Amino acid sequence: MKIKAQIDRMVGENNRIKAYASVILGGEYVVRDIAVMDSKNGLFARMPYRSYKDRNGDMKYSDTVFAMNETSRNAINDAVLAAYEQRLHMEQDEAPDVEESIDESPGMVHSM
Repeated sequence: MKIKAQIDRMVGENNRIKAYASVILGGEYVVRDIAVMDSKNGLFARMPYRSYKDRNGDMKYSDTVFAMNETSRNAINDAVLAAYEQRLHMEQDEAPDVEESIDESPGMVHSM
């Protein structure tokens, strides 16, 4: 199945959640709210889930969308992380170069 991923929004460097993505599966289905998560083992794509309280008042979580096998899970994960890396590079390329933006007024002293 062909998988196309895109980053819908970036969250921030200081959060465990780095971004949210959507994937198009086989040109037929869209899955939104896939989180790019940072963990001790590195980045991964967390599928959407819902939270609820059970009879005892304990918080429970249930995936609303999930892959049926490891191959499919890896394909979605790889597509989302590739889109995330591409977005990071795109944003870095668009950021102004710090050295170019320094005021070169006479009498200005630069320290390192």
